[in-house]
Amino acid sequence: MKEKTGMILAHAGEEYDQYFNAIVPPVFMNSLNIFPTVDEYYDSDKRDKHTYCYGRVQNPTVRILEEKITELEKGVESYVFSSGMAAATAAVLTACSCGGHVVCIRTAYGPLKDFLQNYCREHMNVRTTFIDGDDPKEIEEVLEDDTQLLVLESPSSVVFRVQDIKKAAEAAHAKGALVYIDNTFCTPIYQNPLELGADFVMHTASKYLGGHSDIIGGSLTVKDPELGKRVRTIREQIGSIIGPMEGWLMMRGLRTLEVRVKEHGKTALAVAQYLEQHPKVKKVYYTGLASHPQHELIEKQQSGHTGLLSFELDSTTQEAKEFCQALRIFKIGVSWGGFESLVMMPYAREDEETCKKMGAGQNVIRIHCGLEGTENLIEDLEQAFQQVF
Repeated sequence: MKEKTGMILAHAGEEYDQYFNAIVPPVFMNSLNIFPTVDEYYDSDKRDKHTYCYGRVQNPTVRILEEKITELEKGVESYVFSSGMAAATAAVLTACSCGGHVVCIRTAYGPLKDFLQNYCREHMNVRTTFIDGDDPKEIEEVLEDDTQLLVLESPSSVVFRVQDIKKAAEAAHAKGALVYIDNTFCTPIYQNPLELGADFVMHTASKYLGGHSDIIGGSLTVKDPELGKRVRTIREQIGSIIGPMEGWLMMRGLRTLEVRVKEHGKTALAVAQYLEQHPKVKKVYYTGLASHPQHELIEKQQSGHTGLLSFELDSTTQEAKEFCQALRIFKIGVSWGGFESLVMMPYAREDEETCKKMGAGQNVIRIHCGLEGTENLIEDLEQAFQQVF
């Protein structure tokens, strides 16, 4: 795979004779395509991949992007969406029917949990059971005969808990449930959950796939063609396909994905090791550290680590806020995965009971290590420590 990755990122899905041998595929901004006869219009869905009808269904620029992601994730089909949330909800609506049951890890993406707890409960009578997910036995115990979907995020993006994807998928499939996983942290460069048994792999493209903090997008990759048809139908009916310009920008981001995540991970490991030795740091959460309590499982299912990590200070919540505000290179912002370094306090306004369930204190700080340089980021953290403590 490693030998092929560069070729996939640079050339997969690209057929230069289709667009005058341009090395960079054009942005097909059209909303529709025309046909020479009425019958060819009606039969357009039966023809090859180069037949397009309407932009809400498919677009030539988007198709190239989807083929790249499919090869990277070792799936059979990918579909890209206007946001990661659109991709996540499409997976839920594809997998779940009224009266069903979902099992979801507590540290999954907050808006997705809200969608399950609110919309799906109110309009579909779908029940959701939240779990830690660290122990495969816990997953087995909560799966029910009417469970339709298991939601994973490995590693999760604040406390970096890891689920055993293979064992979780085996348990879910034994109950007839599908498995969804958010693979945004690892990217397809460092983890391929379809090979471990997952059915849906989701990415939010505002993170590493885009990489430049200039797009919102998402993707779903599947290994079952029939499941892929259902995803495509949901996307068509909801109208959540990504726009061609955003798709082109996402494709541009993919060109440098492998080299970017390698650099992000190299910097994050050095920062995590620095923080782990600092006397004012109580705990560091990063999958690249040998001290991670799930190190053995991480080594088994991940081949690398990227730029996101968290840590808890030996401080009050107010002092943690002051620390974040004292940083100069790290800017306060909610996202991650771009070129820039970011900091936030995801649990700052949660109550103590919620923080305990989520696995970290109110003063936990999450940082994304950007591309400004390892020494510069460590110096920035050090000057903030000196200011506040």
